[in-house]
Formats: sequence, C-alpha cells, structure tokens
Amino acid sequence: MIPTVEDKSVAPISKLFLPPAALADAVFAGILRDTRGCTLSDADRLNHFPASPLVSVSFVIEGGLRILPEGCDVAVAHQLPEIDRLSLTPPQASPTTSWSDGPVYAISVGLFPDAWEGLSEEAQGGPVPAFLEAAIGGYAQGLPADAAWAQFCAVLMAERSKSRPSAVGWTGGPWLSGWSRSLMHRAALAGPGRSLRAMERRIKRWSGQSRQTLAFHAAIDRLHQISVAEKDAPLAAIAVDAGFADQSHMGRAVRRATGFSPAKLNRMIETQEAFWCYRLLGERF
Repeated sequence: MIPTVEDKSVAPISKLFLPPAALADAVFAGILRDTRGCTLSDADRLNHFPASPLVSVSFVIEGGLRILPEGCDVAVAHQLPEIDRLSLTPPQASPTTSWSDGPVYAISVGLFPDAWEGLSEEAQGGPVPAFLEAAIGGYAQGLPADAAWAQFCAVLMAERSKSRPSAVGWTGGPWLSGWSRSLMHRAALAGPGRSLRAMERRIKRWSGQSRQTLAFHAAIDRLHQISVAEKDAPLAAIAVDAGFADQSHMGRAVRRATGFSPAKLNRMIETQEAFWCYRLLGERF
C-alpha cells in the first residue's frame, strides 16, 4: 500500500502494455497512467522515470504534464509550460521527472532507437511523424485502453511494412541488455570496416548513443535482473554478480541512472506514489 495517496476510494491506475511478437523488436512496452477521480497531493502527482536508451512517444489524453528540470521544487512547477499533447523524446542520459497539476490520463511508449530510425521516410521528416496521429487515435476517441493499444500496434506494424526491413538477430525480449548486445554485435560485423572506431560510428548512427552509454544501460538492466533473482543476497554480492567492481561502483551507477542511492530509491519505490513507474516495471536496486 502506498500511504501518500490521500483518497483511498479511487486509486491511480498504472498499466503495462507489451507489444505483439511481430512488433517486439521495435517496441519495448507502453505504460499508461490514469489519475482521474483521484485526490493526490502535489508530491503524489510527480512521476519519476530512470535514464533510458529508448525513444519515447508520449500522448497526454486528458490533463497536462510538465517536465521538471533537475532540482526543481514542486512549489514552482505550476510556472512551467505543459508539454505538447503528442511528443517525442529521444534517449535520456539522466533521470526524468514530470508533474501534473491535476488529474491526468496519458500513455508513453518506449521504442528501440534503431527500429524508430528505420521507419518510413515520413518518420524522418519532423519531430512527430504524421502516422503517429493515427496510431494514438484510439485513445483520442475514448476507446478502452486495451483496444486503443491494439490499434496503436496495428498502425505501427503497417507503417513498418513500408519501411526498411528490421535488423536480423534481435526478436525482442523483456530486457534492454539483449537489445544492446544485439546492436553492438551487428555494429561489429556490419560493413567493410570492422575497427572499434567504425563499430562505434554505426552504434551512434543507429541508436544516437555511444557504445559506453549502451554498455551502461545494459549494466543497469543486468542489475535489475540479478536484484530480482537474488533479492535476499547482500548488496556487495549483487554488485559483483552484476558486473560492477564493488558496491560503491554500483551505487554510483544507480545514482546516475535514477538520481538516488540504491537504498533510498528502494525505500521510495515501496512507499511513494511518485515512483509508480519503477513498481510497474518491477525495477529494484
């Protein structure tokens, strides 16, 4: 139970949507948030997200959201502009926090950057390609969330059928580290140049990120997996099993990805409404 929600009669809804198998190499997941009918404090209307190597498509169906700069106090969040109803966010090297000044109904979809880059030429013409309007149409029309998600996936699959073939070797999966390894393997084998420099240029072109950044996200992903599998193990042992030099190294990486130490973050995941995304994705540190 999250004790900071003031009105227990209506709890916020957080829902995870996974793509069909045919789209799993392009879409990681969709996360839906619905606080309509809930009475929440200003702090409860914060939404904390970790750093991510994914491209994110966000659609605010009802209400409004504001992106808070690092260190911004909730007290001044009212003065910030709301993001566009439909927005596209590139991979984020640092954690992100959004805030709503009232009820909000929104969905964000994480896509693998190389799949996004490989969509039709229309996708390359502007920040938000026109086909996304059709993809999110079910939400705008008030369809039930499951039906609206099915429509989103159907439109995206149709769009992908007109684009370049997807890369061989990655069929999707629940862990970002699998995609990262696949991308680096492709980069190492693709084209005439197989030097480290050539590989890094391909990784940057396909993902918009450096090899080191992808390796960092893969390490955090492995930490999630091991933390779940070895939840009763000492933190020092988990750190070593996850590939970090020691517990301090792991702590610095978690702070870079989330803004918090592992101990503080785990405590807030368990007790604070604003960390609903971590709970939804089953992330623990």
